[in-house]
Amino acid sequence: MSPEGIQQAPMASETQVRRILLLHDDQKVVNVVGGLLSSLRRPRHLVAHYQHLIDGLTYLMVNPVDLVLVGPGPADVDQLGAVQKISAAHPDIPIISLLEKANPERSFLLQEKGSADCLSLDELHPGLWERSLNFCLRELKLVNELASATARMDWMLNTDSLTGLLNRKGMEKATLESLSHARDNDCDLQIMLVDLDEFTRINSTLGHGVGDLVLIAAGRRICELVGPNDHVGRVGTDRFIVVLEDACGEDAAILAEKIRLAITRDVIQAGDHSLVTTASLGVTAVSRSSISFDEVLAQAHFVLQRSKLKGKNRVSRASSIADVQLIKPVEVGPDMTRALLRGNVLEVFSQPIVNLLDGRIVSQEMLIRGPAGPLHSPDALFRYCQEKDILSAVDLRCLKKCAQVAGVTATGTSPRYHVNIMPATLLQTPVDELIRVLQVNGDYGHCCLELSEQQLLGDPAVLLPRVRSIQEAGIRIAIDDVGYGMSHLENLLMLNPQVMKVDKRLVIGLAGDEEMRHTLARLLKIADVLGAEVVAEGIEDADDYRILLEMGVRFGQGYLFGMPKACVAPMLKSLPGDDEQGARAEA
Repeated sequence: MSPEGIQQAPMASETQVRRILLLHDDQKVVNVVGGLLSSLRRPRHLVAHYQHLIDGLTYLMVNPVDLVLVGPGPADVDQLGAVQKISAAHPDIPIISLLEKANPERSFLLQEKGSADCLSLDELHPGLWERSLNFCLRELKLVNELASATARMDWMLNTDSLTGLLNRKGMEKATLESLSHARDNDCDLQIMLVDLDEFTRINSTLGHGVGDLVLIAAGRRICELVGPNDHVGRVGTDRFIVVLEDACGEDAAILAEKIRLAITRDVIQAGDHSLVTTASLGVTAVSRSSISFDEVLAQAHFVLQRSKLKGKNRVSRASSIADVQLIKPVEVGPDMTRALLRGNVLEVFSQPIVNLLDGRIVSQEMLIRGPAGPLHSPDALFRYCQEKDILSAVDLRCLKKCAQVAGVTATGTSPRYHVNIMPATLLQTPVDELIRVLQVNGDYGHCCLELSEQQLLGDPAVLLPRVRSIQEAGIRIAIDDVGYGMSHLENLLMLNPQVMKVDKRLVIGLAGDEEMRHTLARLLKIADVLGAEVVAEGIEDADDYRILLEMGVRFGQGYLFGMPKACVAPMLKSLPGDDEQGARAEA
């Protein structure tokens, strides 16, 4: 059991009450033991008595207990069996066995089964009993403190202090364990080396503080994409390693391309400098005959060097050292760019937005997914589009497709739906044409245009005239991802949105995090001042849902109410400029 999971037993000086469970079928003995415990000076002892072991185990499941006394005879099992079962189910609770009279051989057997000490019922001396109880609890406290210190020491030895990832020593241990698992289960093992491009220049020109931010961000992006059984570590100044259990080469290559795109997502602002990080990656299958971490690392390093020789910001892959091949990034060439501009590789999904009070669907958020592979997720898709300088064009294509799908799939004549647009796209699109695409038809409020807080421009004033024109046309404005970590109060106050969408990072785990609840409460006060509706995103847990209701949040969306579902896309009409845009793509 992890140190965090161990309940430390309180000492007499730390509490005024000690909770004890007594298992024995003789009420007279129970009365005698209860009287003796009552006579002890401090602390006060609260005793719960059960005759049957099954009842005692049930009690332990729902009640905190500091110590268990097992008498010579529980009604449903012998004393040795009772001690063994309690010790197995609750190793963090000390057990003292009660004997009718002193018996060294019996005491030895009971201690073998898990008893911390034995007391004789024919020696009811308060001082002796008090010393025994205190000794057992003090011993448990020392064991817990030692386990906690050992866990902290292990963490320090195996963890990189900057990124929180495994360090070289930790990765060596994890890799050898994964190799053993692969051999035992006849499964594949892939290793990926991620090297940040031009990192030395970043440190020398912008300083080590900025370099640390780049490393932290890169490690976070890698961890967001790998599976729960995979291992991620930092094995050099600017180098990360990923060990993928039971992954084929094709899956590993696709994941590497996703990671390459994700690392470029974070733009770090350092004074007048805007820094976009890129990375080169090498992916290779690991031979199950490998017996050392250095052997595995050398093979991955060789593949990575082949990638660097071909140019930076790319992925190389090999099934062995003799089979190094450059992975053609999915975005290379005109075909993908052309397909994205025309929209025929984009798929529309929808997710319901519900009234949290009764579960009634009040709207649908229209979402876009890219082609299968590394560009399927919206983050990777738009990161690629930014690299190719087609971001606003593709974003407009996505909005147009979502709006038309919403019109076709709706059951009523005026469907209610939410659709996303990037602030840069909003600035570059004529408002009249945008209103036409969104099919307002004079029905106020049936469409809600979401602006991402992650992408809001530095000065929200540049958006204000267009936002006001859109609102006057009957389209509601929502600020998306509020609470993401970079929210600006100025954006909320100046744009005066009708809807605030709370980012899922402020919702997932809300029931168990008091600080998150305080932060959400402050956002709700801002929403109340603005007169804005609040929609909570990422509701996946019933406890989080209950807390949101208690805090007064009325609307929400998440897996608890419905997964995003693919929609049937209609034939699309043209926007002004589409024909010219398509012609440029063909050229």
